[in-house]
Amino acid sequence: MTPVKEKVQKVSLKRLHYAVMTDESNETHGEVKTLTMPIELTLTPNFSEATFDAGDRVVANEVQFDTISITGSVADLPTEVQADWYGHELSDEKGLIMNVNDNPNYLAVGFESGSKLVWLYKAKFKPTEEANTTKRKGEIAYKQSGFSGEAIPLEDGLLKYSVRTDDDGVTVTPETFFATVKKPNVTPAP
Repeated sequence: MTPVKEKVQKVSLKRLHYAVMTDESNETHGEVKTLTMPIELTLTPNFSEATFDAGDRVVANEVQFDTISITGSVADLPTEVQADWYGHELSDEKGLIMNVNDNPNYLAVGFESGSKLVWLYKAKFKPTEEANTTKRKGEIAYKQSGFSGEAIPLEDGLLKYSVRTDDDGVTVTPETFFATVKKPNVTPAP
């Protein structure tokens, strides 16, 4: 039996990267932009499952990976980012115009968590509840911006790609991984 090399992972969320999908049919993305103050990001895999019963027992079981639900929050969601994510228009004065006909853009979403670098290739986000409250004497309170959405697979089924920079033989760095929307290189078997 060969032992598997395990490493302790620290809680971390350094940066959140995104790129708007500029061509859905060719699945290409524009410039990668970076948010430097993410607070949290939760990825929840979604599955379709089925069992087949025969002879008073389960004789087959299928599990198919479908999508990934995403929820998160950041310290600030700049106006430009809201326009990119949610499909809103900017006014001549650089104000954000929200219209019922707005359609969120597909995005590639990447993040750095400790030694792990991740890209999700095709996600749409929607804003979460916005709460506003009065400032109270003697108190300081901070506000955060939330978002939620779902990542769906590309045409070839590719949904998520992750690399751990502390694995043996890994030469990628956060700077090279997030310079563009990085897709995996796989050499075909002979």
